[in-house]
Amino acid sequence: MLSLALAVKHLPREAALVSEPGLYWVSLTKRNDMLLLAASLLTALPANLKTTLVCADDEQDELLAMVPDEAGPDQISLFSLAPGRRGADLKWLTAELGRSGVNTGVLLLLLPATRVQMKGGRKKAWALSLQVWASRHGLTMLVLCHGQEQVLPATLAGQVNGLLRLERNDNSIQLRVDGWRNALGLLAGVDYELLLKDGRFAVRPASVAQHDSAHNEKGVLIQRAALEHMPAPAADWQIMEPEEDFWQKAITASEGTLVAAVESNEELTVLAQRIHSLRRFRGPGLRLAIRKLYPCLREVEQDLLLQCGANLVIPSGVSHAQFLSLLHCLPGQRWQRPSVGDIEQLLRRFQPPAASGLLSPREFYRYVDGVFRAASGEIPHQLLALPLRLGLNAELCLSQFNLRRQGDLACLLDDSCYLFLFACPDEAREAALANAFHLPWQELFSECRPLFDTKMLPRQRFEQDQQRPALAYETPSEPAFASRQRHFGRRPFYLNVREQ
Repeated sequence: MLSLALAVKHLPREAALVSEPGLYWVSLTKRNDMLLLAASLLTALPANLKTTLVCADDEQDELLAMVPDEAGPDQISLFSLAPGRRGADLKWLTAELGRSGVNTGVLLLLLPATRVQMKGGRKKAWALSLQVWASRHGLTMLVLCHGQEQVLPATLAGQVNGLLRLERNDNSIQLRVDGWRNALGLLAGVDYELLLKDGRFAVRPASVAQHDSAHNEKGVLIQRAALEHMPAPAADWQIMEPEEDFWQKAITASEGTLVAAVESNEELTVLAQRIHSLRRFRGPGLRLAIRKLYPCLREVEQDLLLQCGANLVIPSGVSHAQFLSLLHCLPGQRWQRPSVGDIEQLLRRFQPPAASGLLSPREFYRYVDGVFRAASGEIPHQLLALPLRLGLNAELCLSQFNLRRQGDLACLLDDSCYLFLFACPDEAREAALANAFHLPWQELFSECRPLFDTKMLPRQRFEQDQQRPALAYETPSEPAFASRQRHFGRRPFYLNVREQ
């Protein structure tokens, strides 16, 4: 088995060991930092290891001058990046490497971020193709990419062998582990503070101690859905499925971290009751996090979960590394809020109407008026009038609705759309409108007029109209493409080859 280490002194083995073939990508903001790390890597490699270096000509000479003559591999196959390519040649990288006989050992590629010109989705697909190719050939590919842009998204953590970022901020040097997989497992969401000592990066001792203290003594119990298809990062994580098994196991825990998932605010009542029971019977030592799989909870609904006993509500859309970073903040915390006495009374205050989406004007008025009549002023709501833009088809506008949360309602009356957003404060109105429609609301409606009560609506007109909108969707026809022939010519990726 290959057993190398990322050349950073005092970096724990779980974050430094390179033991499997595949792609290890390190982003660096400074070119000089890239050369320092590359020189340390080459210096630490065994003398008999087959090694390949690919970089620009000027960086090649500068880097080799930094490696002592008595250190590093006895032979290094050198390849130069063709200048001025702007990334068009990267798609031929694996083919050119294979043609040149590079298929084992260690490959070190130094790459400016500006050279990777592919769009987001293509960058991800390209990186995954490098991972597959390197794994299949038993090759360890270390890419050091310098520039202000973060070329690969953090969501690739766990899909490629390594994804690190080395950043400089206000005279400090941070090494962020988005994901690092080796024989010891998967490490993600960990930061180390570095320093430069004798021309080599090293971890500050306090940073190592902080990482060690981040581990939970009692482990983690997590719903499988909350991992979102990612592997568990440590052996002491218990993954439970189905949901009932998770809660049955959770009721026996008094310490450690529990992570539950939520994907709809229709789950809110049951979830709040379960959290309240856990906190009531197991005490304040339990650390409980709720991960939103979709943007399904309003701010007041998140606050309800925190009142019932949750320590943390994790937003939807965060990367796996960010998710683990948030969990690392929990050890040592104890829940210190006042305990909720009457959970049913609290739930009634936060209960949205038992409907969602497009309704008839009569249904809309009945539900919304019921909310306003029962309101105590504790929870703000949004009642909005949205006149359709002149010439736009009403059915087209209504087809753009994206109302997923229970209690968010809409109807159409007299060429105006009326929208009700339950438990939405004024400052969240624009964000809520952005989520409520597939297109920007300004493209569909001439204005957005807030109404402060159903008393401002023409009640008689609403009660007379019982017709719920019926949307007829046409199956889009296949787009017509102009016939064209594409001719791709192979262009050399490298300018020269020489043995060092």
